[in-house]
Amino acid sequence: MEHFTNKSESFYREIRSIEIYNASDVSYIDNFQGIFPDSNLCLYKFDITTPESFTPKILTKTQNGNYFTDIDISFSLLDLSKDNIDKCYEYFNKKNFSIVLISNIEKMLLGNEKEKLKVEFIDGKKNDASGSDECFISITGDTIINPKIQNL
Repeated sequence: MEHFTNKSESFYREIRSIEIYNASDVSYIDNFQGIFPDSNLCLYKFDITTPESFTPKILTKTQNGNYFTDIDISFSLLDLSKDNIDKCYEYFNKKNFSIVLISNIEKMLLGNEKEKLKVEFIDGKKNDASGSDECFISITGDTIINPKIQNL
C-alpha cells in the first residue's frame, strides 16, 4: 500500500526564469527520459521578476481516451523599449521551441523536436495615457509526454 500523507509544503514555490530552446535541441526520447538540454544551447532566457504576472496553465486532458498535456503559459514583458520589442517580433511568433521553467526549487522541461511549442509576442500597448501599457510572451502547445521535473 502506498500512503500519501498529503501535507502542505513548508515553503513557497516561485518561478524565477524561463529558458527557451530550439525544439530540435530536445529529442523526443530525451524529453521522455527527463534529460534536460545543455544550458549552453539556450537561445533566450527571461527572468521573471514579478512572479504574480506569470500565468501557468499546464493541464492534463484527454482526447479519444488518450492523455496529453495542454500548455498555456504567459508572462508580462516589462522592458518595453523599442530594441526589446523589435527583438521579440524577430525571434518569436513561431512554433519551433522547447522550454525549461525554473523555479526556486526545481526545473520543468516542456516540448521537444516532435511536439514543438509556440512562443508568441503579444503587443498590448494601449497608448491611451493610462499608464497600463504592457506586452506579453505567450507559450502554447501540447505534448503526450508528462512534464519532466528535476530538483535543483
